[in-house]
Amino acid sequence: MNPGNGPSSGDDQPIRPYDYTPPVAATGTALKRPGRRQMAIAAALILALLALWFLLSARAIEIRTVPAEAELAIDGGGYLALGSRLLLRPGNYQLTVSAKGYATRQQQLLISKARDQQLTVELDKLPGLLLITTAPVPARVLIDGVDAGYSNAAPLGVSAGTHRLRLEAERFLPREQALEIEGMEIEQSLALNLAPGWGTYRVETQPAGASILLDGTQLGVTPTEVELMAGRRTLALQLAGFADAALSIEASAGERQQLPPVALRRADARVQLSSRPSGASVTVDGVFQGSTPLELALDSSATHELIAFKAGYERAVRKLGPGTGAGQQLVLELRPITGEVRLDVKPADAQIFSGERLLGKGSQTLRLPSTAQKLTIRRSGFASETLSVTPRPGFPQTFNVNLRTVAQQKLAAVKSRITTGIGQELVLLRPADFSMGSSRREAGRRANEALHEVRMRRPFYLGVAEVSNAEFRMYRGAHSSGNFKGKSLNGDDQPASLLSWEDAALFCNWLSKRDGLPDFYRTEGNTVTGFNAGSPGYRLPSEAEWAWAATVQPGGTNLRFSWGATLPPPAKAGNFADQSSASLLGDVIAGYDDGFPVSSPRKRFTPNRHGLFDMSGNAAEWVNDYYEAVPATRVSDPLGPELGEFHVIRGASWRHGGITELRLAFRDYGKEARADVGFRLARYLE
Repeated sequence: MNPGNGPSSGDDQPIRPYDYTPPVAATGTALKRPGRRQMAIAAALILALLALWFLLSARAIEIRTVPAEAELAIDGGGYLALGSRLLLRPGNYQLTVSAKGYATRQQQLLISKARDQQLTVELDKLPGLLLITTAPVPARVLIDGVDAGYSNAAPLGVSAGTHRLRLEAERFLPREQALEIEGMEIEQSLALNLAPGWGTYRVETQPAGASILLDGTQLGVTPTEVELMAGRRTLALQLAGFADAALSIEASAGERQQLPPVALRRADARVQLSSRPSGASVTVDGVFQGSTPLELALDSSATHELIAFKAGYERAVRKLGPGTGAGQQLVLELRPITGEVRLDVKPADAQIFSGERLLGKGSQTLRLPSTAQKLTIRRSGFASETLSVTPRPGFPQTFNVNLRTVAQQKLAAVKSRITTGIGQELVLLRPADFSMGSSRREAGRRANEALHEVRMRRPFYLGVAEVSNAEFRMYRGAHSSGNFKGKSLNGDDQPASLLSWEDAALFCNWLSKRDGLPDFYRTEGNTVTGFNAGSPGYRLPSEAEWAWAATVQPGGTNLRFSWGATLPPPAKAGNFADQSSASLLGDVIAGYDDGFPVSSPRKRFTPNRHGLFDMSGNAAEWVNDYYEAVPATRVSDPLGPELGEFHVIRGASWRHGGITELRLAFRDYGKEARADVGFRLARYLE
């Protein structure tokens, strides 16, 4: 290889390295790195553009602080301060405001797109430190009524501003004053003296050595000084052998006083006084002291007269002289003043008691104290009887006592009339056996009125009048008895009508519940399914009860009509189809005018011998029985079968004017409500 001239042309020449320099372009200039000056200019230009962009997009806000010297710190982006204003781009920032002595405040700072914005931030002063010292004792500290701790301790943190301070300490007067707290952790001191809440009093007694007690607590022994809290105080002074004394003082705080000596009085004699009998009234020297047994406190240096007296006994008098000892027991015997009481007693073996003390058996003469006595005469199987007796000395008295059996007493105690809870009056009836129905020869008789014997044993109450519209509406408020051809049947005191037998039975059960009686009718919902014959609850009268009350006379005869035996009825006999209803009804009683074309108010016509109104006339009446053929055999207290289709209706109504219907034996029946059918109440005595 030829390093100087390049390779030879021969193939057999070896290859050798040689120096090589790349060729240089013949035209153009060489590339150079930018200089520092150029880079600075470029950076300044970029910064200027950024600053211009910031100035154009930023918004000015003026933040005012209280205090004015507070420092601001903003997080969340750059800002530019221009005097009292800050430039920030719109957005959310975190603002922190702080100043010495104030609580640092942090809040959100929202910069909007508005041109000029303002914000005022007021810092709260930190609490001040208040050191309170009190003498002579620590006190409880209340600031604005709130417990803040105690004085004579570490400083209390109190918010800046005006406050009300109150100091309280046991046995010292409360102290109050205003406080002005600077706050900002500035320490303030307050030293106060507490005024004593008591007065000091010197107590002396004659003789000395008495214990001084206040509300049971001993304060000392006389003579001595005692401290009493302000107010009215009562001291007890006690010394053996002397009567207790009381000293009342109106104590004032800070007062010091010497009280006048208290002269103690020798103790009274204590007498335990009783009497036979006890309960005697006692006077001492004419002054009432109470009733025996009692304790008396007597002046042991004087003579006293004791008198004990009791109604029915002679007075007992006793004198007690000076020197009567303490703890003496005295019993006064009172002699009874008696009177003679003669008792004639039947049965002869009945016992006589005064309270629970047996005085004897049968008829006898007793000498009893002349005070009001209650004597009870008893015998097994008989009702006891109590006599109130005041024996009179020198005036014998005689009493006849005839004891009744329990059954007789019970019967005598039964009320002859009762009143329901809604004011309906029922009368007690004691029925007897009778013939029910009518004779075959009786004009107007119907086939269902065959005569048959009925045995009646159970006393019962029967309503004096039919149930009125007003009474029925207490059970069913919407009830209306309607009208008949324009004439109202719906007055409050007209008999309730246009109601079914079941409506009447359900009313009876409702009234039984109201008056605390058991139901007479068994029901399922509002359907009557039967009855309980042993129940004393309200019910409809049985047909037999109705017939006995309406027809049977004292001699056992039966009335044909409610007024007698013949037509026409006399005036005021009842409300029937009369001349006043001739334009409404076809068959009316000639020559009779009761004044009511339809039903009348109750009790307007003459009652029957039991005091029952409208047993015939006004409204016909549902009775308890299902309608059936007349039984051929004698029956006892019948209530009718428990099942059937129709129920019996008894009595004439305002629509009836014929001889058949006006008779008391007339039997009707029905199922549905009618304008002329109502009902009355009944119930068994027991």
